[in-house]
Amino acid sequence: MTQIIAGTKTEFTIDPDILALLPRQGCIELQHDAAGKVHSFHTHPVDEILVVIRGRLTFRWEGGERICSAGDKILLPAGTLHESEALDDAIYAIATQPVAASKEKG
Repeated sequence: MTQIIAGTKTEFTIDPDILALLPRQGCIELQHDAAGKVHSFHTHPVDEILVVIRGRLTFRWEGGERICSAGDKILLPAGTLHESEALDDAIYAIATQPVAASKEKG
């Protein structure tokens, strides 16, 4: 059953770096991974930007590996083979952008 619950909070604080990821049309995903969660090697057909909000994760891509922590930003071009593993409770924002749109900005 659909419900609308009246709210009392009228202001929300969002980190400017995360707000800047919001595309003209679309959304930002918040990902929550428990320690040990692995996203095995894969690719995406769109550009991605990830911002680590809390925790740490090991990020691997062809030719590299780095431990990322709160505040780190990962710029991931479309088609990049990559994987991640949460080293502890990790939360990060993911913004995707169609390749054509990102090239128009560049």
